Amino acid sequence: MARKKDNEPLLDGEGNAASPLLANAGFQYEFDVIRSLRDKGFDVSDPAGADNTKADLELKKASSIVKFELKEKLSADFAQMNFDFDTTSKQFFIDKTKTTAKKEAAQTMIGIAEEFDIIRQANEHWKPKKNVPAKFVVKSSAPFADRDKARKLDIKRFPDKFLAKGVEAAQQVEKYYNSKDTYYIQVKGRGLYYMGKDPEGYGCPRFSNSVTDSSIRIRIKTNSASKARWSFLMALKINGLRASNRDLDLDSSFLSS
Repeated sequence: MARKKDNEPLLDGEGNAASPLLANAGFQYEFDVIRSLRDKGFDVSDPAGADNTKADLELKKASSIVKFELKEKLSADFAQMNFDFDTTSKQFFIDKTKTTAKKEAAQTMIGIAEEFDIIRQANEHWKPKKNVPAKFVVKSSAPFADRDKARKLDIKRFPDKFLAKGVEAAQQVEKYYNSKDTYYIQVKGRGLYYMGKDPEGYGCPRFSNSVTDSSIRIRIKTNSASKARWSFLMALKINGLRASNRDLDLDSSFLSS
């Protein structure tokens, strides 16, 4: 059985402007929040940068560390996972044996894909048995012109689709970050929310209860137009979010309570 794994890095943004998720797509926002909190006397960690073992923001307290996810923009993918492809059966699948699939957050995303039957729906929507994705046919050693032509062909043949529309995907966002021991999320322009539980008692609203629309998006994403690299993936999307009564950018005094 010819199974092809997709180990392309997960990125935020498109083409040459995209940045690796592991390097924190909202790096400048992360830096700004950390600098602001330090100016107010809070003991917070350095920016996570490429260290995916750390949260975007880690507030150090006497006997614990409070982790926060920071989002510079609501339109960003909140979590992503690449699809792999079986060239014998001509179907997308998720290879649970690859190294990246062993991480706890990846295991959570795999669980989400299985719970919502995403792979079956992706295969039904894209019909790869009739149109085998060029990504898994063209060789990585092929000339750039050939690979770029294959990328553009896939983009044309395999349109996006939004699944699980409503609020369920927002609940899965919480599940994803809880798997990384993170229970708070700050969205620029919207404020602070707790995910799953509010262990510090900040009094902010629950994230999933504040989301007005969310979805699981299956799509093609260009990782690098200049290098002709792209992936088929699923992403958790938040399309609407009510403002919070707490906001780290406006008043962070509640953190010391």
